[in-house]
Amino acid sequence: MIYLQKRTCLNCKTFRVEDTKSGICRVDKTVKQYPKKGIEDSCEQWVDAGQQYHIRLGWIEKTLAIEKENA
Repeated sequence: MIYLQKRTCLNCKTFRVEDTKSGICRVDKTVKQYPKKGIEDSCEQWVDAGQQYHIRLGWIEKTLAIEKENA
């Protein structure tokens, strides 16, 4: 069985989540300010984040649940 993973920023090793819809891309460490990307964006320099993807996804789901509960 072959599992093909979506190459989105959310499951990229160089992506840092900032909120439930976006984060920053840390591929190019020479820039002063990292570019902002959406979690569904992608680029050619994608690197598999492995288990980190599931941790990020869980954090997003929990944050959305808390926001819904407080609304």
